[in-house]
Amino acid sequence: METYDMGHLYDGVDIDELGGGHLYDRTELTGHGVQQLFDTDYVIVVNRRHVQDAHGGYHEQVGDPVKVVCSVEGRAQQAGMFSISGAEDKSPHGQNSGGLQEVTPLQILAREWPGDIHSRIWYKGDWYDADGYPTWRGSGSVLSQHWEVRCRRVVIGGYVPGGIPEPEWSKEVGANGPRDHQTEDRP
Repeated sequence: METYDMGHLYDGVDIDELGGGHLYDRTELTGHGVQQLFDTDYVIVVNRRHVQDAHGGYHEQVGDPVKVVCSVEGRAQQAGMFSISGAEDKSPHGQNSGGLQEVTPLQILAREWPGDIHSRIWYKGDWYDADGYPTWRGSGSVLSQHWEVRCRRVVIGGYVPGGIPEPEWSKEVGANGPRDHQTEDRP
């Protein structure tokens, strides 16, 4: 009967050939936590306030835009909705802009949210408006707590000559903790 030496998995192998001895050797860790679903995308939030004057109302920008690292669920992940109620007039002459309107094409999940109901959101070359107040989802573990923001597209960048460039932002929040200023390379 033949016997085998049952040594350890990497006996006789130079550990440096395998990339190090421990899981995070030679890896710079920030100490701000684990990368999650909330770290997969980003949006730029432009805070605004509503101003009422003699000619009606409008929104004006308040402060600098903020980059929010988050998870964005677009129309591929959820059913798009058109109009809000089946009782609404859906004929082109019954609405100011004509035809059906997209109501909720995006849902954003973020650890931090600097905006409110008046926020304008830039995402991949399009402008969106917050559709309702942001909702804090605080139940569950500390790692799963997040803000949920629903948005509706108001300007399609592909229809604007030259497109809609990414706004210049001055602060980033979300993934791996807050960071100030645009110091790192952006995708």
